[in-house]
Amino acid sequence: MKDIDLLQKKNRKLRDFAETMGSSGLAFTGLIGLFFLSILVWQIAAPTFIDGENGEIPPANEFITESDYELEWDYPNIDSSGELTTDPIVLEISWDDGDEVHELQINVISQRDVYEDIYLNESGLSTEIVEVGRKTKFHIYSTLPQSVEVKQKSGPVPSADETGKPLVSTFVIEYDVAVLYDEGIVFEPLEILGYGTLIFLVVTFRFPKPSMLRFIQKFTGKERQLKGLFYALALVTIIAGNYSLASILAALCWILSATMSTSLTKGIERLLHSGRELSETSRLKHSISNRDGLLMWSNMLLVISTLFIPLEIYIPFLTERYQDIFSPYSSGIRAAFYGTIWVMLIAMISAIPISVGAAIYLEEYANPTKTTKLIQALVTNLAGVPSIVFGMFGLAIFVKQGGIGWGLGPSILAAGLTMGVMAMPIIVLASQEALRSVPRSIRESAYGVGCTQWQVTKDHVLPSAMPGIMTGSILAMSRIMGEAAPLVVVGATAMIVFDPEPLAGLVGGNVNFTVIPIQIYFWTSEPDPAWHSMAAAASISLIALLVAMNSIAIVLRQHFRRRLN
Repeated sequence: MKDIDLLQKKNRKLRDFAETMGSSGLAFTGLIGLFFLSILVWQIAAPTFIDGENGEIPPANEFITESDYELEWDYPNIDSSGELTTDPIVLEISWDDGDEVHELQINVISQRDVYEDIYLNESGLSTEIVEVGRKTKFHIYSTLPQSVEVKQKSGPVPSADETGKPLVSTFVIEYDVAVLYDEGIVFEPLEILGYGTLIFLVVTFRFPKPSMLRFIQKFTGKERQLKGLFYALALVTIIAGNYSLASILAALCWILSATMSTSLTKGIERLLHSGRELSETSRLKHSISNRDGLLMWSNMLLVISTLFIPLEIYIPFLTERYQDIFSPYSSGIRAAFYGTIWVMLIAMISAIPISVGAAIYLEEYANPTKTTKLIQALVTNLAGVPSIVFGMFGLAIFVKQGGIGWGLGPSILAAGLTMGVMAMPIIVLASQEALRSVPRSIRESAYGVGCTQWQVTKDHVLPSAMPGIMTGSILAMSRIMGEAAPLVVVGATAMIVFDPEPLAGLVGGNVNFTVIPIQIYFWTSEPDPAWHSMAAAASISLIALLVAMNSIAIVLRQHFRRRLN
């Protein structure tokens, strides 16, 4: 008996040690992955910080007695009165490993073909201040037998836009954030009121206080009138806000506030009918119907609304500027940004219901016949098909007219449906695995109390499998946002200077569109380094959009997991 106890203790120690080492190994592996991911993101983001003019003048010799360095600024930084409109353009000229350092100030005027060349010898620069015209080339000529380093210290970079931005050592994207006020309020009163009402109800749901509950108790029995008032305020908010995004979000705040206030008053009523007091707030949390779901949706809505109602975020690169082939730093990705969002939304709306339905049929209803086995094999194989093949499928089915073609043209709708078809195998396989992971006992228990097959699937199996289904949807969405090859085949173009129209393929209009990955590819193929900085900024925008969309999906997945627990 004593030997058995010793053996059990030894096994328990080995098991604990193995578990500790396994969890530590997983954590260490995760940290390494985050480290390399951070390096990757930094390498992408590094070109978005502008260095300005930077180069080297080759040394002169007996064959080349005078070497030169060419300079040119596109826009003036001196106004008509001779005053600087930006930071001064200052170049640092150095040689002899930094022992000799001289500064050159460059004033750019609005006239063209005005220039003055600078000469460099052992004595230094021929002048320390030079005046040149916009879009006019001028040179620094050197007779030194050693290399000379040219580095810009301040002022707008050579390819800056008309406003003189970006400046040296600044971020390539211009942005501004105003909180509540910026030369006037940045919100409509009804918008901030709806936003504040939802915050009040969320705080009450999470941290109920007797004083708050007594105030809300006054509306017990008046739920219909209160809901009608909130719905009316939602309608007035949208009209007063001229159907802006902020007004729509505020209207959603009002609508969700109506649902939350009704649930809260009914919860208070149930609490009092059970003989409890309002001070027993811990009991109230169990009296509110669908409390966790309402909190989840309200938190998501508040996070999104915070970016548009109490704040005014000004990023013209995303929301105002289109492609500008003449001035890199005046370009933006507005058309590509909205195109990416529309393509992703259409793809997910068309893919998720069909894919989840197919998975439910294959796992819960279909008999294991040769036909279903063939379908399963086809779905599995489709998940590994190259994306360009899906692009050819979309071209034949959705874009072309005639035969089995739908004739949607090279439109966003055709692109979204093509990407939806590409996402379907991934979602189907992930959903099948999630459905298989649901214990058989749950099905048998539901059948035992008289549930039909559809009730078992809808009320017991599907909720248990929802976290896994959401995981598959997240993976599919990530793949959709980063794909460019299928969209090139479908007809996406890089040069778009108008907002995309999602239903143009059906109702008519301009069907041309672009997406962020194609815009990035187009800019990286340009020779000017300024375009590469803009491509890096677009890459950061794509990563941020991907993180935002995935975060929403992850929040939904965690909500379903909490419900299961």
